[in-house]
Amino acid sequence: MSQRLFAVFDVGTTGARSVIVDEEGREVSKAYEEYPQKPRDIKIHEELAETYWRTACNTMQRAIAKHGSADGIVGVVLATTRDCVTPIDKDGNPLAPTVTWVDNRSTDSAKEMAEDIGPRKSVNKILWFKENRPQLFDKTFKFLHLDAYLNYRLCGEMKSEPANARYGPIDHDTLEWSTALCEQIGIPIDKLAEITEPGTVIGGITAEASKKTALRKGTMVIMGSGDQQCSALGTGTIQKGILKATTGTGTFVITHTDEHIEDPYVMFSNPSAIPGKWILEGVTPGTGLAYRWYRDNYCEPEKMMAAKSDEGVYDLMEQSASAIPAGSDGLVIFPFMAYNKGIFYNVGFNHTRAHIARGIMEANGYSINMYVQMMEGILDIEFDEMRIDGGGSNSPLWRQIMADCTNKTVLLPRSRDSTVIGAAILGTVGSGLYGSYEEAVTNMLKIDERREPIPENVEIYEKQFGIFNKIMLAEMADIIELTS
Repeated sequence: MSQRLFAVFDVGTTGARSVIVDEEGREVSKAYEEYPQKPRDIKIHEELAETYWRTACNTMQRAIAKHGSADGIVGVVLATTRDCVTPIDKDGNPLAPTVTWVDNRSTDSAKEMAEDIGPRKSVNKILWFKENRPQLFDKTFKFLHLDAYLNYRLCGEMKSEPANARYGPIDHDTLEWSTALCEQIGIPIDKLAEITEPGTVIGGITAEASKKTALRKGTMVIMGSGDQQCSALGTGTIQKGILKATTGTGTFVITHTDEHIEDPYVMFSNPSAIPGKWILEGVTPGTGLAYRWYRDNYCEPEKMMAAKSDEGVYDLMEQSASAIPAGSDGLVIFPFMAYNKGIFYNVGFNHTRAHIARGIMEANGYSINMYVQMMEGILDIEFDEMRIDGGGSNSPLWRQIMADCTNKTVLLPRSRDSTVIGAAILGTVGSGLYGSYEEAVTNMLKIDERREPIPENVEIYEKQFGIFNKIMLAEMADIIELTS
């Protein structure tokens, strides 16, 4: 096995993962930890910044301990959930909890400037502080996206990259902060972090970070990217015609574009992890959270059985959902619970807990199919296959549902954590190990499974998707208002 290793922090919405990856894309060691329950004074879509850091440190210590030592780790890379904003003082101390990407807080002035702000959702969050916490706004030294905050904790540099900065007052042409927009919305540009391209060496692990993480002091820190940008890179979604879908906390459907798309309707045109490139991205927030909500509130029997056996709770949930026929006997779940717009449609007395479990899985499939069809129309292309990753891809049932709902061949990478592999690819290219992203992907991406759609299921899901679309059209205006 190669001795050139990369330490990756994958800091997500509900937990953090630390993984040691070799130059051929093999996961040598890893550890995961969910964030603890929030204090009562923390709102549902906020998180303590210290929680991100502490959990990242804990998991990296455990990953390194499992491997044996930090020897051989030549670079450290960070991948984070995006659009998370933390106000900090001059000493780097958080002045308030981190406002996460799921949070849709805004202000009247932000709504008035919605056309100019566009999809830069972090601007809404910063304006909320300005108008509702003016003293805190004035005291804030920087409003940091999560990558900049954690980079600061790792190597002392408050630096972000375009995939995260894109949610702030950025110029889409230059991918630098827009002086004009900052002046218009009243956010001083010096309250924002420096923007650096992914794959750039930004510093070395500090002595303090070394104590907290068990990484060697001075190990180079290489700029990472947003979690979905890294996931796209890790699945090899780096050229036209390749499609990938992530099922995690939310659902993310992504394809590669060479240029920024000015008006992608309800999707987003975001900077890629590859400098100068872009991704077209469709997002349904909270689909994975809906499955977790179901687990936490309705699966006590499965929890008790899991505690007495070697099987996990999710495995037992899948067993019961597998007994339900495709289409969940007519039940269609509209999964926008993150905006209090979740709907259970066509519910009857014949439906059981297992129907709800499968219905949530199928709602994810319908969401993916919706964005796939939009992308095919906008780009005038037909995708033959789809690469999948995220926690949902660990489930054989969920993989089949994705194939059946989209009528696409589904490819499962060797690593289900494509975000981690993509971050490691940034490390290999940034450190000079590989000369290009194409070379890195060729050496580090391996496909474990090809799953074909089942024709009779496809026919059922086409009918159910029609119902899902009717609900979407009825709720679209409210959802656009909530997310604008």
